[in-house]
Amino acid sequence: MTAEKPALIERRYSKYCYDPIFVPLASVLLIEGYFIGGCGMKRLLLCVAFILAASVVCSAQNFYFPQVAVGAYAGGSWRTTIFLSNGRSDTASGTIALTKSDGTPFNSTWLDESGNPTGNGNTITFQLGPSESRRFTSVTDIPLTTGFATVASNSLAVLGSEVFSNFDSAGNLIAEAGVSMSIPIGKQAIFIDTTNGFKTGVAIANPNTTAALHIHFEVMNTAGQMIMSTVRDVPPSQHFATFVHELFPDIPEMVGRLQFYCTNPIVSVGMRFDLSFVNFTTMPPLALLP
Repeated sequence: MTAEKPALIERRYSKYCYDPIFVPLASVLLIEGYFIGGCGMKRLLLCVAFILAASVVCSAQNFYFPQVAVGAYAGGSWRTTIFLSNGRSDTASGTIALTKSDGTPFNSTWLDESGNPTGNGNTITFQLGPSESRRFTSVTDIPLTTGFATVASNSLAVLGSEVFSNFDSAGNLIAEAGVSMSIPIGKQAIFIDTTNGFKTGVAIANPNTTAALHIHFEVMNTAGQMIMSTVRDVPPSQHFATFVHELFPDIPEMVGRLQFYCTNPIVSVGMRFDLSFVNFTTMPPLALLP
């Protein structure tokens, strides 16, 4: 993957719990295998009750942005913007920790919504009053660098979104796309569409600080058949972004899905570029049954 194309702009319930704040209810119901048309309402309500109970007992105060891209490349630059909001009536506080792909601190300059510098090194500290929101935008004063972000707070009500923006050499916006906050899950997938010159990519971060990940990748065709597979290791606190055709050089033009899983949970986001690598969109991962 070249610097101009950073990807990619490059729950198992063990350590983490599902929380309906973070995962749409329909997605959780899919994970558990419950469908309104295929089971009784009583079973559905029990499933919902379990999810809500899990959200109370689980102190999942961290979430992630699996891809952060900051800096200039020949012909343009990438900028990342992070939005945070407090959904409760009390004050919340926390940090955004930025980590480069190699696991080292992602030192960069960020501005708040008033244009004031914020943060120190690779850490942005925030405080959100009741129902308050904040915006943090990277400054493209470094060569293009990629990694991921960890948001830690003292409140489950802190929510966030991220926006990738690509600019030309004159500073004109070319394209941008939003990314939802992520929580770690053990098995997930993104859709593949490599027809008509489109390129599908994926960015994956290992939020585990001590455990390396042995990630299995499987390409599934439209008939649900696995046609290719490979394995890739990701050390603790590291990140990588790649295109599907880089993981699988012999992949044909196809529509399907790339599924990936490992013992410890991971976070990810998919991206889809057109033939020019100018227009792109993001694709949230699908949560799969383990």
